[in-house]
Amino acid sequence: MSSIFKNDRGVDMHNDFTLFSREVPSGKTVEYYYAYDGEGRRLGPWSTGQASKTLARNYCNKLNREGKLIPEPKGIPTFAEFSAMFWDWEKSAYLKERRKRRNLTEAYADKNKKVVEHTLIPYFGKMKLDAISGEVIDKWLDYMIAEKFANSTTNSYFSTLQVMMKWAVKRGIVQCDPFLDVDKLLNERKEKEIVKHDEFTALFGDGWEKAWDNDLLLCTAHKLAALTGIRCCEILGLRGEFVFDDHIYICAQYDNKYGYRATKTKTKHHIPLTAEVIDDLNKLKAVNGDGFLFSLTGGDKPVSRKHIWAGLRKALKNIGMSKEDIETRGLNVHAWRHFCNTELQKAELTVKKVQAVTGHKTEQMTERYTHFDPMDFGEVPEIQAALLAGKPGEKKNERPALTLVKMPIEEKAEKKKRAS
Repeated sequence: MSSIFKNDRGVDMHNDFTLFSREVPSGKTVEYYYAYDGEGRRLGPWSTGQASKTLARNYCNKLNREGKLIPEPKGIPTFAEFSAMFWDWEKSAYLKERRKRRNLTEAYADKNKKVVEHTLIPYFGKMKLDAISGEVIDKWLDYMIAEKFANSTTNSYFSTLQVMMKWAVKRGIVQCDPFLDVDKLLNERKEKEIVKHDEFTALFGDGWEKAWDNDLLLCTAHKLAALTGIRCCEILGLRGEFVFDDHIYICAQYDNKYGYRATKTKTKHHIPLTAEVIDDLNKLKAVNGDGFLFSLTGGDKPVSRKHIWAGLRKALKNIGMSKEDIETRGLNVHAWRHFCNTELQKAELTVKKVQAVTGHKTEQMTERYTHFDPMDFGEVPEIQAALLAGKPGEKKNERPALTLVKMPIEEKAEKKKRAS
């Protein structure tokens, strides 16, 4: 029989196992043990389920005689088994942990859940988690390229898989992080061609009725998007109570699945507007009151995102664009966000002021939404001429900046203060 001895801390030691006491959540003290393999490595700990050292020692000796002192390792789950509840808003251990540290939305969980169900499980579902190596992920990337998925789309799915595998490592389900050996694909972003000024005028200038089939709701929704850069869900979430004499207050968004909720970035901000647009909004407010402005039911519920998007496609066709041209240029509701961001910067607003309007959080994102055309910069030849004349920094004619919205309220207050 194996000998028993005490170590220098008084812990009961055994040649094959080590016993120690641990208090469990119920307040009781239970004996646990470590075991040692043939190479002397300590494994465990495991519970004996016993409260006394003697009973715990007898329990371990019995396991040792049966060759069961070191339990068989639990089976590594397949990816399909592991992902079953991973993105479940109520049951996911990962989401519960993450919500302690950052604001997550149910929409975020649902989006990733769809990626798992429609893309990741068909490929990785039957694989054991420890079989998903960097090499396997690389082969999956090659498969996605062969299937003509855009790199940006594949990289988005890559991020979902990466989150899940890193969690598996953290929970000790697998030992190695496969993403240490593999990188995302080159993100080849499609160039977006924003609406031109003559197209903007055709949509919102005199004769707008022809472009929008005399639909004030659709025309105003897109005019608001073009001049402020707010998102489609924020347009749908705008209520009459948040329209003021010279600005609107963006504090929420709306979509059919999740209803009325906080904005994507959880921020609230005021956006100044021209009297013309305020007048259009007040016309809608006369019909829908303090409820949802872009509504066909008296303000109780806004129209659908599909209604807004379809309205733009019809208007673009009405001003002479083909379906192919609209698709090639990527002209959808979100394209107004690119348009507004670009025009505000062309008007020489600082990045911080542009972000205050559009709600962007980083300069990188602001840059992504900016699409300058050098042919629009009429002052460039003047700068070149000044250089050739030996007078750098001089321009012959200062052209007024294009301003789409009124000066921000804070800047007006500062100007008034300086004047007084």
